[in-house]
Amino acid sequence: MANILFPTDFSDTANNAFLYAVNLAKVLNADVKLISVSSHLNHQANIHQEDFESYTDQLKSLATANNLGDVNVKSSLEVGDLLLTIMDIVSKEDVKYIVMGTNGQNSLGKKIFGSNTLNVINNATVPVLVIPNRVKFKAERNFGYATLFSEKENKALAQMIEVTDRYKKELKIVHVENNVMTQEMVHTKKEWESTYPKVSISVENNEDVEEGLINFCTSNKIDVLGVVHRELSAFDRLFTVNHSNRLLQTGNVALLIFQESN
Repeated sequence: MANILFPTDFSDTANNAFLYAVNLAKVLNADVKLISVSSHLNHQANIHQEDFESYTDQLKSLATANNLGDVNVKSSLEVGDLLLTIMDIVSKEDVKYIVMGTNGQNSLGKKIFGSNTLNVINNATVPVLVIPNRVKFKAERNFGYATLFSEKENKALAQMIEVTDRYKKELKIVHVENNVMTQEMVHTKKEWESTYPKVSISVENNEDVEEGLINFCTSNKIDVLGVVHRELSAFDRLFTVNHSNRLLQTGNVALLIFQESN
């Protein structure tokens, strides 16, 4: 059985992301594998199995309250390094996606991705769905995908389309143009238009890529934005104080991050 891997730290942020994990599992006909990882044996000993089971039961009740109670949720306590534990599970089990919550920016402009989330994103071999704590769960959502029209994105795009097809939603692809497109980019765009005729592909002219993405997410009411890991730095900047209020107040965007193909 396929799995959606959900690492949790028992926080409200993680609880919010849990609903996204369960909903994705339902759509993909997968299980949720919920894990809590402690780096210290002594700390692990202080987390009683009964407490963990109680926490898991609370999350299952939350899922039921959102019409997601039929999804199988498996849970386990783990001891070790978070990243190594995740990578080990991904290598041994059929993990399709990793879903993680993140706290978002603080008043000093701290970027949205914490160190744990960044470590996972930088090393994961499967897509990672990152849910900022201000992005509240809703079953109906609109999907976007930001592109550079590179053939190295073909695998990521196919995965993104699989998700949107399962949700029976249209995928809207955008390229923010701040330079003249190369012949290779034009060729890739035409190939995608031919291969995926039901997908909306647009080019937004804006010298400021970040502003162009904000405009796209806002005008199309995007809830989940796909992006290849290569371009993550630009998206990280979107969520600093200078930009986050503009995007999050109107778009409330979660990021689905893919690895670039070789």
